[in-house]
Amino acid sequence: MLSPEPILVELEFGTLEIHENCVISTINEGILFDKEERKKMYEVFEKYFEGKPFIYISNRKNDYTVNPTSYLQEDHFSNHLVGMAVLCYSQSSYDNALFEKQFYKRAFNVFYTVEACKLWAKEILHNKN
Repeated sequence: MLSPEPILVELEFGTLEIHENCVISTINEGILFDKEERKKMYEVFEKYFEGKPFIYISNRKNDYTVNPTSYLQEDHFSNHLVGMAVLCYSQSSYDNALFEKQFYKRAFNVFYTVEACKLWAKEILHNKN
């Protein structure tokens, strides 16, 4: 699931860790994450995950804003991006992620530990196959 040596992709708004079956994002402090940022992230997904199922893990260690309507944007990953786990560090971050869940069309769950994210991701990927 998680590669011992992930590929790091630096974007102007954050960092992506590319693993075998998942990507972990850490968005920079103060960013408004919207459709343009999602589009740039999807370009990276296309390069590393085209044709194979993967999970997106959002590491919310920094304080930033997500426009939840950006989840409504159509993408061509409907068969490959199978779910999203959100790793939270505070109750407010957890509550915000639960609100975002209403806008997300794929599997979505919120956790306080990376271990819980990984277990959930493994289960979702297993059920996909």
